[in-house]
Amino acid sequence: MTSETLGLRDRKRIETRERLEKCAVTLVMRDGIENATIDAISDLADVSPRTFFNYFDSKEDAILGLRDVEITDEAIAAHIASHPDADAIESIVRLIVTRLGTSITEREVRATRLELVLRHPQLMGRQFAQMTRMAERLSSAVTAILERDPRFDGADSPTTELVLAICGAAVRVAVMELAASHCEPDPEQLQQRAIVLVREVVQKLQ
Repeated sequence: MTSETLGLRDRKRIETRERLEKCAVTLVMRDGIENATIDAISDLADVSPRTFFNYFDSKEDAILGLRDVEITDEAIAAHIASHPDADAIESIVRLIVTRLGTSITEREVRATRLELVLRHPQLMGRQFAQMTRMAERLSSAVTAILERDPRFDGADSPTTELVLAICGAAVRVAVMELAASHCEPDPEQLQQRAIVLVREVVQKLQ
């Protein structure tokens, strides 16, 4: 099979995924979260429910655009290399936002999604479920990041898990703040706010 064929297949998968995300957001805004069923989302996206489950585990995951991505050693190294001057907190927050965030870049969709998070804060529980599913690889990534920061020299597994939990919670709080402010969705602003939140907590605990 040629690389051109593989490229076309990948593009079609991306298009289908994004269509499902947009349809999920549209249905919740129009009909409410209770009525935005997987069948209804699939029907609007012109795919079967079976196809839906090839991309998402639940309608909540589709609404948020959550995706489980493979975090390889190469991806971790590339992430660290792309932010050579970042300290551990900044690097981990950026890892969470960029690797676990939605792939949709359309501002209108992101803005609508933030509005839905504000209306239905229980949706954010799916992000913690996602982090749990990816815990092993996320922990490996965090360990690699901490090893570069002298403040965490010889960081053990409990330290890694605690740092990951704090950074993940900060991202969640930053998302809720951004949704409540009705500001233009800005991933960089989200990352910076989460970084500030973690540093403020760490400083207060010292």
